[in-house]
Amino acid sequence: MMTRVLMMAAALVATAPAHAAPRDSAEGKLLGELFKSIVETPTVKGRGQVPKMARLLSARLKHAGFAARDIAIVPVGETAIMTVRYRGTGARPPLLFLAHMDVVEAKREDWERDPFTLHEEGGFLYGRGASDNKLGVAHLVATFITLKKQGFKPDRDLVIGFSGDEETDMASSRVLAARLAALRPEYAINTDSGGGRADAAGNPTSFSVQVAEKTFANIAVTVRNPGGHSARPRADNAIYELAELLGRVRGYTFPLVDSDLTRAMLRDAANAPSATPELKAKVAAIEAKPGDAALLAELGREPRLGYAVRTTCVPTLLEGGHADNALPQSATATINCRIFPGVEIEQVRRTLAEVGGNPAAEWKIVGEPTSAPPSPVNPALFAAVQEAIAPDAPGIRIVPYMTPGATDGKHFRALGIPTYGFSADFTIGGEVAGVHGLNERIPERSLYGAFDFWPRLMRRLASGEGQAK
Repeated sequence: MMTRVLMMAAALVATAPAHAAPRDSAEGKLLGELFKSIVETPTVKGRGQVPKMARLLSARLKHAGFAARDIAIVPVGETAIMTVRYRGTGARPPLLFLAHMDVVEAKREDWERDPFTLHEEGGFLYGRGASDNKLGVAHLVATFITLKKQGFKPDRDLVIGFSGDEETDMASSRVLAARLAALRPEYAINTDSGGGRADAAGNPTSFSVQVAEKTFANIAVTVRNPGGHSARPRADNAIYELAELLGRVRGYTFPLVDSDLTRAMLRDAANAPSATPELKAKVAAIEAKPGDAALLAELGREPRLGYAVRTTCVPTLLEGGHADNALPQSATATINCRIFPGVEIEQVRRTLAEVGGNPAAEWKIVGEPTSAPPSPVNPALFAAVQEAIAPDAPGIRIVPYMTPGATDGKHFRALGIPTYGFSADFTIGGEVAGVHGLNERIPERSLYGAFDFWPRLMRRLASGEGQAK
């Protein structure tokens, strides 16, 4: 699911940007109250709390002046989706702003603090979902409320879309995408990915915009055998044969994909503060000789880069045999693949079957994976993002990139809606924020200091009557 790793270290925690929302301001108090209320609503699968969170948000929006007809909460099984319409003049197609309300499970006994009580400590805010993705929820809702109070009148509809099971089944994600596709939006912005990077001193270096995601697909391979009594072993054992097959799969590497997207990602990697001189030299070489197979292969062996610019497949589950005193009649491995956009799932299945080298093995695509094309680079949007972030990071590079994981964005792209992923956060120093893990946290600055990015961006993208100068 969500793969974004977010952190702001002490340099950014200590120094709020010039255009922050102070905690004691109206916007700051709104943010703090919103964020606390939603982090402390445990929207984990099986607890039925997503509709409750949606109702909390709805009450806030109605109190700020949004009409009931412009807020929808639609049940999807035990969870729900939520949409909010900020009505504009209709001069241009709508824009969508996305986040998800659900979070990954967190057990109290594993955490240093109660994961579903917001804790403030040492300049950080701790709680499950603090980063993934309730920060995005809070920022979007608070932005709509702030703009409404300021009397902003956009020249197009701005529409929030919140899913309720992005971390698990994504059933609500598909419902949300289908519902909002009917509005024929120009594009969508997803807060569940991307954002800024800074060096160890806290100096901003680049701002990443997600334009693509790999396709998540499981492929099951099964080897069958007549079996028999374990006291009378036979050479053609299903478990042995599956193990041999997997060994051959292990030795195969999918080729690096040479495209505008991968070249942009390589350039960004070479410009990162942590880039080694060797990596910089390799990227410079491929820039001078695009498409060179040997150079591409060399780059593909970079341990922290190769997986990002090619299809990857790795076994994640094993099942075999039926009794400890019987020879196995079957053995199955689930191979999880993250497939580069534009590569057909069936093509990957055929490649694995060929590499596996066992004609009797059965290869099957599990379920119905969703694949989606990359979104084209949008120069107007990228310029607006650069302008919105300028007070905090003037002249920062805007870099398109692809995530190896999955977000709601893929369901929108699959329906033909260009989708761009970014938040206003900045990652620094390679530290992690506990996303999907223990003690998830964000710096206070990520909540308060980064907030004004969103009102600035929405005004820039939907300028109309009432826009502040």
